[in-house]
This record gives sequence, structure tokens and C-alpha cells, in this order.
Amino acid sequence: MLRKFLQLGQREGVLLSRSSQKGTEWNRNSQHLFINNQNLISRQLSVYVDSHLDSLETERKKSLSRRNRSRDFDTFGTWDTRIDVQIDEDASLKTGTIVPDIDLNMIGTFTNQGRRTYQEDRFVVKRLQSDLVYCAVFDGHGGTKCAEYCKDHFHTYITHFMARETSLTKVLEKSFFEVNKSFARWFNSKKEHKNEQFSSGTTATVCLIQNNYMMYIGHCGDSRAILYRDNKARRLTRDHCASDPEEKKRILDSGGNVTSDSIGRCLVNGRLCMSRSIGDLELKETGVICEPDIKQVKIKHGKDGFLVLTTDGINFVMQDQEVVDCINRCENASEGAARLVDQALLYCCEDNATAIVIPFGSWGKGESGSAMFYSFGRSMAGSSRFG
Repeated sequence: MLRKFLQLGQREGVLLSRSSQKGTEWNRNSQHLFINNQNLISRQLSVYVDSHLDSLETERKKSLSRRNRSRDFDTFGTWDTRIDVQIDEDASLKTGTIVPDIDLNMIGTFTNQGRRTYQEDRFVVKRLQSDLVYCAVFDGHGGTKCAEYCKDHFHTYITHFMARETSLTKVLEKSFFEVNKSFARWFNSKKEHKNEQFSSGTTATVCLIQNNYMMYIGHCGDSRAILYRDNKARRLTRDHCASDPEEKKRILDSGGNVTSDSIGRCLVNGRLCMSRSIGDLELKETGVICEPDIKQVKIKHGKDGFLVLTTDGINFVMQDQEVVDCINRCENASEGAARLVDQALLYCCEDNATAIVIPFGSWGKGESGSAMFYSFGRSMAGSSRFG
């Protein structure tokens, strides 16, 4: 019996010994596997950390480059390198800041008749003097005669009154009245016009830039002038519409009437959707005047990206901020004007569409947001065209 217990004990000891050897071997293998995995994870983590650090370093260098570039621009007139521009030394000495020379070749223009079979929009970009740039848009209605007349003659009246007035605000004001009188004389002098029931008319948004740092805006109708300053749209004009209480009162007091059409527009005497214009001779007695709003604005080249003049084909389907955001994505003013008109057509513009883009000192420095593309549905829902 004792011998059997001893033999059994020897067998159990051998088994325990073998089991212990296997356990040690398994532990050793497990440790090697754990160390290998840890090394692999460390290498992968090291690669990730290195890549992340590299990307952070790259972004830091880009940010530093942008800051240096902005500092240089703020010192030297804030012009973006995409535009090769000369400095106006006389204006810079006069104002104490760097003033770039606004050349006509830098100004962008574009027009499209849209879905209409005729084009009644007209525009002009001209240098009247060495220190005076003239830009204007005329959105005609009831024919092209009045818009065409303004395009050909408006600047001549500005030149005429500049020889007699020292204030450009007075020059613009008198030019509006005189152009309207001159058109009336011309229209009534033509035999072929006597059988026409209505004369044509036009809006007028006129901009004079003097010495590259002063703007004078004269405006009547519903075309617009929008300034891009500090990444925001600032409208420099107001739409002259019969829905405005003061405008409506003047029309009613003059014997005219104001009604609404099927899409909510207020019409003077059932046919004109604005309360001020050049031309529309038969409506002058019923309160449709040609008196302009005049505004004088100093250009801040360190903050102002551009000025855009637009006709209502654009304004009807796009908000002011959408207009400037669209232009701000472009390399130059010509591309900006073309893209803006194209964007208005994509937004279901059915009218003639015209834009003039005048670049200023901060061209290309603004933030290129993407809000415009997210607001397409909202713009359509909020437009009176789809009301």
C-alpha cells in the first residue's frame, strides 16, 4: 500500500513539474507577445504623433505667414498680391495713409439680359479727369431710350457742372435734374415719339471716385451701391419704392395712386414699380421725381474690399451679404462681376442683370465664407418672386 502511494506521489510530482514548465513557457511567450505589441503600438503612436506635430507645425507656419502678410499689407496699402497696383503718392501725402491708384483696367463689369428677349440695362466706366473716375449703372424700363440717353450724356453734365461748382455733391444733384430735363426735351422733339403712349425711364446709380479715396454716390430708383467693409455688406443706397411711407405720401398728394400686383410689388399708377426715376415723363406730375439721394463716403483702403453697383435683376434674388460673399471668392474684379451675374441667373433671375465691381485696398483680404451656398433655399423662399 505504501509503495502504491509513493508511486502515485512520484507520478503527480512529474505532472506538476511538467505543468509548471509549460506555465513558465506560456508566461514567457505571453511576455514576448505583449512586448512586441507594445513596441508596435509605440511605433504607430509615434508615427501618428509625428504626423500630428508636423501638421501643427505646418499650420503654425501658415498662420505666421498670414500674420506677416497682413502686417505688410496694412503697412503698404493693404493690397493683395493678386493685383499689381501703383500707389497714388499725392493722395497718400494728403491723407497720411497709403492710397492705391484705382486704374480703369482693374474695374470689373459684366451684364446679361437673362431670360428676357431684350436688354435694357446700360453701364459706364470712364475717367473724367486724372483724379476722377466715373462709374454708373442705368436700369431701363419701358424701352431703352432713356437708359441709352443717360449712358451717352450723363457724364457730360457732370463735366459741365464741375466747371461751375466746387462741391461734387452739388454737381451730382444738378446733373440728375438736368439730364431728366434734357431727355424730356429730346424725347418731345422727335416726331416718331409723338404717337407713343409712354416714354421710357431708367434708374440711375452713379459713383464718382475723387483722388482715389473719396466716393460720391448719387442714386434714384432701385439699383444699388454696396460697399464691402470689414467682411460685411454695407448698402450705400436705399430703394425708392412706393411702399415707403414718405414716397407713397408724396405720390398720393400729387394725385397718383399706389397699387400692388400679384407678387406684392407696389406700383405707381398701376405700371411703375419705383417712386423715383429719370424719364417716365407722363408720371412726373403724379409724384415720380428724379431727385437723387446723395452720399459722400471716405474710402478706408485698410478695411474696404470693393464697391459693387448692381441692377435689380441681381438685387431681386440675392441679399446684400450674398452679393459681396460671391465677389469675395474671386481673384479679380472682372471675375467677380461675371460670377455675380452668373450666380443671380442660377438663383432664377428673370430680369436683365448688370454689375460693376470697383476694387479697393483690402481686395482679397476678406474672409471667404460659405454662407451664400447654404442660403439658396432660404433665398428662394424669401424672394417675392416666389411669394
